[in-house]
Amino acid sequence: MNSPRTESGFHLQTALIGFGLAAFLACSGCDRNEPAKQNVARPSANADATWKFWESFCKAATADTGIEALKSPAWQGEVDTADTCAVIEDIVAGERERNRTITSLPVLHVDPDLANYAVEFAKSRIELADAMQDYAKLLKKQESMTSGPALGVGLLFNLLNHTDDKQDGILWRALADEARQTGENLQTLREPAKEVEARATTVRNSLGRLNAEEMSVRIKLAQRFDREFPPHDTYANAAGSESNKDRPLSKDQIIQTLIGRHIGGLFNMWTFDSPQEFVNFKILSVKKQSDVLTHCEVQTHVKGIGTGQERDFQLHLTYGWIYTRWKLVDLQYSE
Repeated sequence: MNSPRTESGFHLQTALIGFGLAAFLACSGCDRNEPAKQNVARPSANADATWKFWESFCKAATADTGIEALKSPAWQGEVDTADTCAVIEDIVAGERERNRTITSLPVLHVDPDLANYAVEFAKSRIELADAMQDYAKLLKKQESMTSGPALGVGLLFNLLNHTDDKQDGILWRALADEARQTGENLQTLREPAKEVEARATTVRNSLGRLNAEEMSVRIKLAQRFDREFPPHDTYANAAGSESNKDRPLSKDQIIQTLIGRHIGGLFNMWTFDSPQEFVNFKILSVKKQSDVLTHCEVQTHVKGIGTGQERDFQLHLTYGWIYTRWKLVDLQYSE
């Protein structure tokens, strides 16, 4: 949520302009061939403002659904391209929201080293989101040429986290393997795959550099303000723990997973076409089998939008958790 501009605070972008202008004015007129004779004055920093910024920054950086979701346990059944793209879109939205929140934090009297680090961190989230969107586009192109998905979420995770040079070409190798199986010609995807890998490498290097820079910033802050600034992972682990506990299945979520599904036989088949056809809908029970598997019992009365036909169903639903959302993996019914 964006913070309003007040007399006591202003936004990160404004602060950076101020810091850059101060440095420029301080250095103007200096002989470029001579070493600086005095240090540039540091903007004033306040311990309380800096601590509050650190806490707000770390919480914003770990809020909602981000790339960390790919590290969490997930249901290991078959996941199609639509599911994979939906997960990626969830993560992209989460990373963009993190960027918006971080860049709206007020930085008046905040240590400039911390403010600059926060800017670089926010930029990395945009780069990450862009790289993931490119991956999703490549995945959709590949699906249109082959019989099944070759570029899954697991491959994306490897692409963004492995630093081994042998990982270069991982996307194209996966596509080539799929081509041998299907007999399809995927040469048109060679260049897009190379571009996605290049962007992923840039993001990977940026994230690695920021991880190292975090320690440097924390050391500087501890020395200046004589207190410990907890690692970013402290907040990430706490956020992840809470997220794992809270994975509700609402009425609207369940209905959305039913749209397009068919039940019944050849002569009494029913297709759930629209949320509006659910006249009555009652969740009878939700039983969690594990962190990644949940069973639901639902009773519903439906009325066809076009036909006016009405039916009563008791649905037995099984959901698998795929990183950011529940996927309906089994549907049984009785009337």
